[in-house]
Amino acid sequence: MKIKGFLVILILGVVIVYFVFMVKSGGQANIKQEIDAFSRAKAKLTRTNMRTLQRAISSYIASHDQAPDNLAEVSLSYPITTGKLDAWGKEIKYEGLSSDKFRLTSAGGDKQFNTEDDIVMEY
Repeated sequence: MKIKGFLVILILGVVIVYFVFMVKSGGQANIKQEIDAFSRAKAKLTRTNMRTLQRAISSYIASHDQAPDNLAEVSLSYPITTGKLDAWGKEIKYEGLSSDKFRLTSAGGDKQFNTEDDIVMEY
């Protein structure tokens, strides 16, 4: 788990360094493309964090025969070291839908829930 998180952070670091290089080397025509690529990388990181949370929550459900009321309950049984935040630094929202179904939502780049750029995954 720690290695995956490190690799994702390393990839984001490379993207940032590349972006700075392009700006300084006169590649301003490609800035829009680089910003879009960076946004896609953030969305991919967020989905990875959501899958990490999904595994911890699924383990909790398997042990307790019900979905937790909140992520704090999961953290007590299954320490969540990464994955609680999306790539924009906002906490991922958890909603229990039934005894074995739940939804995870990232606010996305605008950091506002219930907008078009939200990333929603139901399990």
